[in-house]
Amino acid sequence: MKKKSLRGEIFLYFIIVFILFSVAILGFQYEREKKYRTAQLENTLDNITEITWRFIEQNQLPGNNQFERIREIENIIPQPDTRITIIAKDGNVLYDSFVSDYRNMENHLVRPEIQKALQHSKGSNIRTSATTNVDYYYYAKQFPGYFIRTAVVYNVAIKNFLQAEKNYIVFIIMVFTGIGVVLYMV
Repeated sequence: MKKKSLRGEIFLYFIIVFILFSVAILGFQYEREKKYRTAQLENTLDNITEITWRFIEQNQLPGNNQFERIREIENIIPQPDTRITIIAKDGNVLYDSFVSDYRNMENHLVRPEIQKALQHSKGSNIRTSATTNVDYYYYAKQFPGYFIRTAVVYNVAIKNFLQAEKNYIVFIIMVFTGIGVVLYMV
């Protein structure tokens, strides 16, 4: 039976700790990157809700019941193909930029993003639209008297945008592998 050397045992334990540390750092950074990218998308959608809210208030659309005028700002919105929905506090849809027959849409009060907005003043959710049968990344914000919900189609471009950068992970693995080789040699 071959006896392990003290040096070999110490190196083995050191490598195990090093690998665990590397995996922890990679996992932490990966999640942080995903949260950062999600926050970027939500910030863009929040800006669109604020622009929409200012337009609604400036033109007194609720009093005149002229929410169709929101189409006037669609050309200045930075994110192309953004869906804008205005939802009354009771859940009735007052306007939807992607649905022409929005007055006959079902009540939206139970939608997850609206429920989150009720609790926290804003909320988001990724789900398939019951109306259009398309996957969306929804963002809703509560305003006095109504909710403004913005959404972008949850397609490959948005999925890729929300994923953490793969090059960073490859770089970290290469650096940690190089350090591991140097430690082995030492």
